[in-house]
Parts: sequence; structure tokens; C-alpha cells
Amino acid sequence: MTEPDHERRDFLRTTGTAAGVAALGTALTGSAGAAEVMELNRMGPTPEQVQRFLALPDRPVVMVNLLKFKDGAGALEYGKYGQAMQTILKDVGAEIIFSGQCQTTLIGGAEWDAVALVRYPNARALVEMSQLPAYQEAHVHRAEGLEGQVNLAVFEQ
Repeated sequence: MTEPDHERRDFLRTTGTAAGVAALGTALTGSAGAAEVMELNRMGPTPEQVQRFLALPDRPVVMVNLLKFKDGAGALEYGKYGQAMQTILKDVGAEIIFSGQCQTTLIGGAEWDAVALVRYPNARALVEMSQLPAYQEAHVHRAEGLEGQVNLAVFEQ
């Protein structure tokens, strides 16, 4: 019988599979690549997602980050990324407004390890941040720590 962690990881890997090109995703992930498989749990955006994100109105946006850590030391590696992000976010006028460890899922079929809400002055600030040298250095720990994530752009009411 499969352990629950493996079941949910298999679910996340296989849900919503479709082909996608990640060339524009390089701006946010720092990784180059030809094609990636589109999944519910991903490491970077598709070109279409980047275009829609950059087309958002010029107003503050909260990014809801649903995070899935790699087995083993994933959470520790991501913690190094999170520590570096404190200064980087301030440099672009952004702030972490909430972060916490997930306990269980009440509704739905996916399990996440952590959630973080980050408010940016606008969508462009996030893209500009991703191109900073300090972000590129910190990104190594993100890539080492995360199995994937879902990132939702939300406007406060």
C-alpha cells in the first residue's frame, strides 16, 4: 500500500497534465528549458500565464503561494530562500503578509506543506524582482527546496 505522502505527490504530479512551453517562465524561475509538462503543482509559469499576469491592472496584487516541499531537506532549503527573500521583497516594495504551515485539507484533493501571502505593489514588481542578482542567487534554494507550487494572483477588495 502506498503511503499518504506518496499518494498526494502522485496526485499532484498527474493532475491536469498538458504540454506547455516554459521559455517565458525563465524570467520568474531562472531556469532555461524547452518544454515542460503542465501540472497542478509546478515550478514556473507558462508563457501564457506570464502574459496574463503582466496584463493585470497596475495595482497591488497579493500572491497566494501554495507550497509543496521536496522530501528530506526540502523545507530547510526553502527556508534559506525565504530568509533571503526578506530583504529582496523590501527592495521591490513587497511584503509577506502571512505565512504558515498547512495542517490538513478540509475540502479538495490536494495537500500542501505551507502557504505564504505576499503583497507586491503591482505585477511588474514581481517580474522585476525575479531578474535581480540577489533573487537569482536565492533561487537556487527555492529550486532545491520545492517540488512545486501553485501561485495565485489576487486583488484585495
